[in-house]
Amino acid sequence: MPQISLPIYQVDAFTNHLFAGNPAAVVPLDCWLPDTVMQQIAMENNLSETAFFVKVDQGDADYHIRWFTPTVEVPLCGHATLASAYVLFHQLGVTGDEIRLQSKSGMLTARRDGTAIVLNFPVQPLVDDAIVQNIAKALSPDGAVACFRVASRDTDHVLVYENADTVRNMAPDMSVLATLAERGVIVTAPSDSDDCDMVSRYFLPALGINEDPVTGYMHCVVAPYWAAQTGKAHLVGYQASARGGFVDCTVDGDRVHLKGNAILYLKGEIFLPQ
Repeated sequence: MPQISLPIYQVDAFTNHLFAGNPAAVVPLDCWLPDTVMQQIAMENNLSETAFFVKVDQGDADYHIRWFTPTVEVPLCGHATLASAYVLFHQLGVTGDEIRLQSKSGMLTARRDGTAIVLNFPVQPLVDDAIVQNIAKALSPDGAVACFRVASRDTDHVLVYENADTVRNMAPDMSVLATLAERGVIVTAPSDSDDCDMVSRYFLPALGINEDPVTGYMHCVVAPYWAAQTGKAHLVGYQASARGGFVDCTVDGDRVHLKGNAILYLKGEIFLPQ
């Protein structure tokens, strides 16, 4: 049977070290594949995100980027964008200092900053929300002090806790969270150490991801919240998953600049029937 081959890269994002941060698959394309095929590739990869991008020959953008979890396409993803920028800069020979990426969340940019890459993403505003008791019980016996919902998507609950240890030690009942109509649950607390300003985690069993290891999008939610609480525009977030990772955040009006490193784990080929 005739086949076509596609390049694929796997990159650990928001880390300097292999087997840390958040792994993402990156698949450069000459033209878009059918959505069903891209979803199948993401399902086969079985990572929290697979990013696909296509070069744009006209307009303000350099590339058009899309992201898929193992089960659905999502409108914004930070770590897979960082991974894609890393591939473009370090594997595909892009020589400029900035890449412009058109997405379902508008124009995004990725620029070099020494060995790091800085993403320019939209702030994700919050609206007040009642604490849903079955969610609270599924997360921790320690009660949340506040609850919000992400306004732009109306799909993520955000629960704020008083103590960072509550977030670190949380062992959620995923069977409960997986039944939610909403997409996911973000939990966050002020830091109790000098190396970061906030400690957070992100659970998305409804999207086939029990816990995302290090999430750029989530820091577009929690960084503006903690910036308002602390009066600090520049904050460092720690995502307390098993792999763990730090995200350097600068809140700038309605944008958040997310700074991080990435490292290549593998590159290879995907073979598809023609």
